[in-house]
Amino acid sequence: VETVSSRLDVILANAKSFDDALKSRTLRAKFLASQAQYADATSEMLDVLSTLGETFPKDADLTFVTNEVEAAQQLLTNITKEKILSLPMIEDIRKLNAMKCMGLLVTFGHCSSPMLVPLLCCRMIKMTFEFGFCEDSISALAFVSYALTQYLNDSQLASRIVIIAEALMCNHPNEHALRAKLTFWATSARVYVQPFQAAADCVLKGYNSARIVGDVGNAVQLSVGYCVVHLFSKPDLIGFQQYMVNFFHLMAKYKQLGLISSVMSFFDAVTHMIGNVEVYKIDMGIEMKKNKELC
Repeated sequence: VETVSSRLDVILANAKSFDDALKSRTLRAKFLASQAQYADATSEMLDVLSTLGETFPKDADLTFVTNEVEAAQQLLTNITKEKILSLPMIEDIRKLNAMKCMGLLVTFGHCSSPMLVPLLCCRMIKMTFEFGFCEDSISALAFVSYALTQYLNDSQLASRIVIIAEALMCNHPNEHALRAKLTFWATSARVYVQPFQAAADCVLKGYNSARIVGDVGNAVQLSVGYCVVHLFSKPDLIGFQQYMVNFFHLMAKYKQLGLISSVMSFFDAVTHMIGNVEVYKIDMGIEMKKNKELC
């Protein structure tokens, strides 16, 4: 870990152009996020966005965020796939880089600055209409669907936007990478208006895409999502418990102790409802002990 950090510092110190510095700082933000240093990673990307001309308030309150989401809602009210595809391709390289950076920041910014996420996705939607369409515009649609459900309770529009985003992903050159990154966000809107089984199928499809492209982080996150959706779509507590045990083994393999801890209380509740507590304690106790020794 220290070697990676020091090498990134050397690369950044010797960057000869803005593009080189941008790539180096983006890599450093990804590295910090991979080490669960989300606040530092967020700060890094916000600084990069500032140099690209995109600034965000540090003390945004709920009223300010809601107003931004409402503005995006107005832009998207009558949106269709055809209207999105009729937009010109973005040509401003500075704005294209800003879109990429915002798309990256959303994926880990919610861990340290939840109120920042809706501001980022709304800015991405606005820039798509103002400067043109790009691959990250698809991400923006999936991200904003989450904001519409959480801040405005507009599940109908959010679900329609998810359908458009999924249609744009279909047969895209980076379809699997996009599906791996966006399924978690899209499912948050899907569950409000569709049967849970449809959400389970969507999550499983996203998980398979993540495995195909080697996106371990999103594969892990979608494993959690599938476990939860599975509980509601198929009320089988014993089957659900086994899904969770498999998930914990996967987390242990990739040393994701933080994610294990965050869902442990939910799993405990299900386990006690089943009554099969001792088997769970023995199995998970061995796995957690082994994982701590590795870390």
